Amino acid sequence: MSTAASSGPPQQPARTAPQQIVLVGLSGVGKTTVGGALAARLGWSFLDTDEIVHKREGRTAAEIIVERGEPEFRRIEELAVMEAAKQVPAVIATGGGAILSAGNRRNLGERGFIVYLDATPSEIARRLPSEGQPERPLTDADPERRLRELDGDRRAYYNHADLWVPVMGGPEAVETSRDEAVTRILRAWAGDAADLMARPRRLERLGSAEPARGPAALVDTGEERYPIWVAPGELRRLPDRLQQIGLAGRRVFLITDTNVMEAHGRMVAGVLDGGGIAGASYVIPAGEASKTQRTANELYRWLAAERAERRDVILALGGGVVGDLAGYVAATYLRGMPFVQLPTSVLAMNDAAIGGKVAVDLPEGKNLVGAFHQPVAVLSDVSVLSTLPRRMHIEGFAEVIKHAFILDPGLLDTLEANASQLASGTADPELMAHVIGRSSHLKALIVSSDPHEQGVRAILNYGHTIGHAIEQSTGYTEYMHGEAVAIGMMGAGRIAVESGILDPTVLDRQADLLRSFGLPLVAPGINVRAVLEAMLRDKKVVQGQMRFVLLEGVGRTTVRGDIPEDLVQRTVQQLARG
Repeated sequence: MSTAASSGPPQQPARTAPQQIVLVGLSGVGKTTVGGALAARLGWSFLDTDEIVHKREGRTAAEIIVERGEPEFRRIEELAVMEAAKQVPAVIATGGGAILSAGNRRNLGERGFIVYLDATPSEIARRLPSEGQPERPLTDADPERRLRELDGDRRAYYNHADLWVPVMGGPEAVETSRDEAVTRILRAWAGDAADLMARPRRLERLGSAEPARGPAALVDTGEERYPIWVAPGELRRLPDRLQQIGLAGRRVFLITDTNVMEAHGRMVAGVLDGGGIAGASYVIPAGEASKTQRTANELYRWLAAERAERRDVILALGGGVVGDLAGYVAATYLRGMPFVQLPTSVLAMNDAAIGGKVAVDLPEGKNLVGAFHQPVAVLSDVSVLSTLPRRMHIEGFAEVIKHAFILDPGLLDTLEANASQLASGTADPELMAHVIGRSSHLKALIVSSDPHEQGVRAILNYGHTIGHAIEQSTGYTEYMHGEAVAIGMMGAGRIAVESGILDPTVLDRQADLLRSFGLPLVAPGINVRAVLEAMLRDKKVVQGQMRFVLLEGVGRTTVRGDIPEDLVQRTVQQLARG
C-alpha cells in the first residue's frame, strides 16, 4: 500500500535566537547593571557605548558634551555604536540618547534584539546616589526634572524597541528588579525574539526619521503582553484592533450595562456587524449591586445557552463594574476565555480596565472573590467620556490624581495646569487622550513589574484602605469609588503628616487639586466604627495589621503596617466630622 506525500505547507526552519541584545532607556535606568548580568549569564561580551567613547576620545560623554557640544558628541557616539554593532555575540548598553539617531537604530537592529528598560524618572532619580555618582550626560542639579524632560523627548523613540521591560521596584529592590529584568529578557530571547526581529519592515521602521507610533501603553508581565490604545474613536476601530491582536474570525460576546447600552452599545454592535463579526450581547443593570456571584451565574448560563467556546472573545463594554464582572466571568467560564476591555468611564480607563484584577463583591466586602486574568487588549475611546454624567466624570480623576502623586510629578503639573478644563467634561480630546494615556502608562508600568501584587503594585492602593471601607460601610450608595478614594487619600495624607514622614505642604497641594476637580475631602457623618471594622476585613490586611500606602513626597511612597490604632481611629473621626 502506497503512502501519499503530505500536501500541507512546507515546514519553515526554526529561527535561531539573535546573538546580540541591545539595551536602551534613560540614563540611570540600569542598562549597565542589567547588561552586565545578562552577559555573565550568556557568557557573552558586554559593551557600553559610553565606555567605547571614553576609550576612543579620552573623555567621558559628559566632558565631551561640555567641551565640544552635544552635536559633536552624537557624531562620536554614532562611531561607537557602529563599532559595537559589529561584535557578536554581545550585550550592548547604549547611552540614553543613542536611540534618537535613525542610523544608530538601524545599525543596532541589524543583528540586535533591542530591549527598552523603563522606569519613572522619579524612580530613577531616587536610585542615583547623592555622592560619588558617575557623571551622566545631559543631567543637572535637578536630575529628576531633567529626566522628566528627556523622558518626554525620547519615549517615542525608545518605543522602537522589540521588547519593553519594566524595572520598577524602589531603591531597596534594585537587585530584585535587575534579576527579574534579566529573567524576562532571557525568556524572550530564547522564545519569540527571532520572530519579533523578523517582523515585516522592521529595519525600515528603525531607519525612519519618524518616532515609533503605537499604543499609548503596554502591559507585559513576562508571560502575557497586551496593548492599551487611548484615542478618540477607538470603539469604531474595534474590528481592526481585533484583527491586529489575532482575534479575527472569532465570535464575540458583549457584556454591558443598561446605561452604557443606551449611550454606546448599539453603536458598538453596529461596528461589529459592519465588520462581519458574529456574536451576542447581554445587558446587566447598572451599578455596583450587579457585581455579584448571582449575576456571574446568569452570565455563565447565557454563555452556555449560546454555546460559547474557549476561543471566543468576551467584550467588557462599560465602567469598572462591567469590567470587573465580565473579566471574572472570562477568567472562570471554560477555565478561561480571552476578553477585551472597552472602558467607558474615566475611572475604568485609568484603573479597573488595566491590570487583570477581576472580581465580584460579597456582602462582607468588595472584590473578595476574584482572580488575576489579563485582558488581551484595552481600547479607551476618550470621545465617549463626553456622555458621562458630571459626577461620574469627575470621580474618575481621583485615580489619575493618585497616579500623579505616587509616581509622576510631571503628570501632577499637567493636572494642576488644566484642572478646570479636565473637570468640565469639555476638555480637548487630545488633552484628555494625553492625560489618560500617561496615567495608563503609569499603571501599566507598575502592573507589568508586579502582576500578582506581591511587591511594588501595593502602592496603587494609595487611598484605598480607607476608601474601600467608606464604600462598604455606606452600602456603596453614598460615595462613588473615586470619591471614596479621594477621601481615603486625604486620610492617608493626614496619617503621613502626623507620622512625620510627609511635609504638610504636600498634603495641602493634594487637597487643593482634589478640591479643584470637585472631589470630596471628608465624609461627614460616616459611622466611624463601621469604617474601622471594614478596614480590618480588607484583603490587604496582613496578620490582622492594616497596611497603609503613605506618601513621603510627590513620586515617593512607603507601605507601612505599623500605624498606631489610635492614629487610624483619630484620622477616621476627623474625616467623619468634616
